[in-house]
Amino acid sequence: MYLITNRHLCDENHYLKVIDEAVDNGVKNIILREKDMKDEDLITLYNKIVKKTNWTKEKFNLIINSNLNLYENLDFSGIHLPFKRFLELIDKGYYFDKNKILGLSLHEIKEVELLNQIIRNKDINVDYITLSHIYQTKCKENLKPKGLMLLEESKKVTDIRIVALGGILPSNVKEVLRYSNDFAVMSTLFNCESIKSKIEEYEIK
Repeated sequence: MYLITNRHLCDENHYLKVIDEAVDNGVKNIILREKDMKDEDLITLYNKIVKKTNWTKEKFNLIINSNLNLYENLDFSGIHLPFKRFLELIDKGYYFDKNKILGLSLHEIKEVELLNQIIRNKDINVDYITLSHIYQTKCKENLKPKGLMLLEESKKVTDIRIVALGGILPSNVKEVLRYSNDFAVMSTLFNCESIKSKIEEYEIK
């Protein structure tokens, strides 16, 4: 399970509690996705998360979303980028540290195929891709979900780790994992009272 943060879903105390308890209950990847925050505020939040969780890279991966400046200047495990931003950086000859995690957001099979070509031609390590959105979700209320077909078709053409995103619930996670390596959640954890119980609901028997 990947946990994507959203501080707009709850107050700060609950926000930090969710991250801390998620890690304590086996979540190994936290994507810090607060793209509207100024750098100085994001640094403060980063420090609070590190302190709350007693973070080490052996304990879990703390991945920054989109912010290249903080990726380069703070001790994040890696960065998660929109595919368009990734393409822009590749065109500029940007070097991605192969010792750090690189994750990308993709939404179409043609993007997966293009990424395969780039990896072959540029010798770039991409650790995982999120494919979204699979099911209806409040975050994308006005957009039609892609459904399992996006996962199924992508799995046929790439060996990159696939992380399903968008409306992933305990009731559908089993079918999602037929065509993906993992899944990501946001509101289902930040809006619940018992993080441990909710994570247990996702466990595949």
